[in-house]
Amino acid sequence: METEIGGAPRATDEPSQPAGGWRRAAIHVGVLVLFGALAVAMTWPLATDLSHTLLSWGDPVFQAWTMAWDVHAWRTDPLRVFDANIFYPYRNTLAFADHLFGQAALVAPVLLATGNVILADNLAVLLALALSGFAMYLLVVDLTGSRLAGVVAGVAYAYLPARMAHLEHLNLLSAQWLPLAVLTARRALRGNSFRWAVALGAVIVAQGLFGVYYLMFLVPLLGFVVGSYLLWHPTRASLIATAKIAAAGLVATLVLLPTLLPYLEVNTELSIQRTMGEVVKWSAQASDYLAVHPYNRLYGGLLSERFHRHLEQDLFPGVLLVVLGLIGLAYRRLGWERWMLLIVVVGSLVLSFGPEAEFGGRSVPLPYRLAYELVPGFKAVRVPARLGGLLAPVGLAALAGLGVALIQQRLGMLAGSEVRRHLVTATLAGILAVGILAEGAMAWPLPDPLPATAAEARRADYDWLAEHRVPALELPMGEGLIASAWPNFWSTFHWAPLVNGYSSFAPPAYYPLRDAMRDFPSRETIRLLQGIGVRAVLYHADTATTAERDALLRRVEDFPELQVELAAPPDYVITVAPDPWLWELAEAVPDGAAVDLPQLDADPIALGLLGAILQRNGHTVYGQGTVEYWTPPPAPPGTCYAVLPRDTAPDAAGYPGASAVASREGLTLYRAAGCAE
Repeated sequence: METEIGGAPRATDEPSQPAGGWRRAAIHVGVLVLFGALAVAMTWPLATDLSHTLLSWGDPVFQAWTMAWDVHAWRTDPLRVFDANIFYPYRNTLAFADHLFGQAALVAPVLLATGNVILADNLAVLLALALSGFAMYLLVVDLTGSRLAGVVAGVAYAYLPARMAHLEHLNLLSAQWLPLAVLTARRALRGNSFRWAVALGAVIVAQGLFGVYYLMFLVPLLGFVVGSYLLWHPTRASLIATAKIAAAGLVATLVLLPTLLPYLEVNTELSIQRTMGEVVKWSAQASDYLAVHPYNRLYGGLLSERFHRHLEQDLFPGVLLVVLGLIGLAYRRLGWERWMLLIVVVGSLVLSFGPEAEFGGRSVPLPYRLAYELVPGFKAVRVPARLGGLLAPVGLAALAGLGVALIQQRLGMLAGSEVRRHLVTATLAGILAVGILAEGAMAWPLPDPLPATAAEARRADYDWLAEHRVPALELPMGEGLIASAWPNFWSTFHWAPLVNGYSSFAPPAYYPLRDAMRDFPSRETIRLLQGIGVRAVLYHADTATTAERDALLRRVEDFPELQVELAAPPDYVITVAPDPWLWELAEAVPDGAAVDLPQLDADPIALGLLGAILQRNGHTVYGQGTVEYWTPPPAPPGTCYAVLPRDTAPDAAGYPGASAVASREGLTLYRAAGCAE
């Protein structure tokens, strides 16, 4: 049978009478439960120990900390939620990656009731998979009226091989708002509806709370949807509907502004952005669309060995999804929508190839370059390939749903009785869903269990830090990114400020400081730690070395500023005498005054950390030189304050006649001639 919704005839597997509101809600709840069960099955055996075992010791460790920090900050100091306890003394450190506010809100009851960050992260993963599938189901039901088609499309969207390759990445699993953006935008356009434009605005806000990365993806996605509608319907009413959508987007952006400004501040203060070379490196190649993760059960041995480069470029969507999507193009009961979905697919694929391509030995610019140069935020997007692996499936899975609905119609005409028709179509939908799940299934090895509470951890060093809550450094700081993630996780037991950290970015002075700390304790390393206000060093010794033979512990005795406060081998707490000289230099600058660091290269670690403290205190920082990737802008004329190495004359740095304001540990703060005290 066919029903008319929004002017578009739709196929439906429902009886001739429309279901009541309660029945419809019950069906939706049942479908959501189904997607939840599939999430458990597709991540098995994770569900056998949700409280102690993460999917890996990489990003899940970081994501568990992120959500735990969100909830902790909301309870204790919500206005400073972005000043997370990692990468001290830098500010806005939560904005070095997705803040995961939406996911944290979903699992906040679990965190508040149990304090178990591992359980919270695992539940967030299961919810992300279930909600993503359910959202695609709602879109396809809205397009076709067929719940069976919606279920198959939802399964394809949530569990395609390209998404399952990102099973560790919660922000990329949380893809439910993209299909809902298409649903609400379509409704707003077709009906010139203010109500649906408001609903789209709410979806944009929700996406912004669940992930800034996908918020960037909404820009091309809504551009494809609105642009295709205007192409097919070049009328005054269409322009009015587009204006309503634009207004809703503007209001949504204003609502999200408090959560977006910290990202802008990080970008402005630290010059954090992806270089063109980095973007090209992480762009797609044609062969990537045949690449799967090595853990893929069905295709890992066949496609992975030949095409796999990196999980970010494992973009294979699955055979069944592509076939069903092609069939969906023949679904003539929809007009512009099927072509809009095709534009979403093709446009995303084109963008995935990045800013340029090689043709005949020549570099040819591609549309992504415009997004990189013109769209705010896109310079922070590292992996254009994700547009092909994770945005294109919004259109492809919806087209697959149209394909299932078309097959369902054809079978319905051949099946005879209504009971037989339902049986045949349900059987086919089940076969297709199982086949799609088989294409996405992963043989994902789980790491060892972790302690979920401080009582289980039985760590005297973290208990001490929880009691004292002083800025601290953990040694060794690790050599790789994953090694650096553990302080994030363990900090959920104490929440003290840490110099250590792990995120999508590391601040500019972090790696130089890490390299310097290999010599701890030394006069220079103690100088740096005292300068930024570190009061404790948590040292995790080699278990194969006794305390008497440990070189670091033996050198501690040579420095009166250090004292072994707690010894619980192999873990030690070494306290550092207070002397926050970098903070004192920063506090000598009048409120709001800009500061120039014209000789950054002379002492990059100390001056880089001073820059972080100045920015934390609200000062604009200028300079000459580079600390890692940070190259602050040159100071404009009229800048009144500058910090120079003590042996550098201010005249030589462009500040003739400047007077010294404060001097500590080889650095001097000067006030330029002619500036008021």
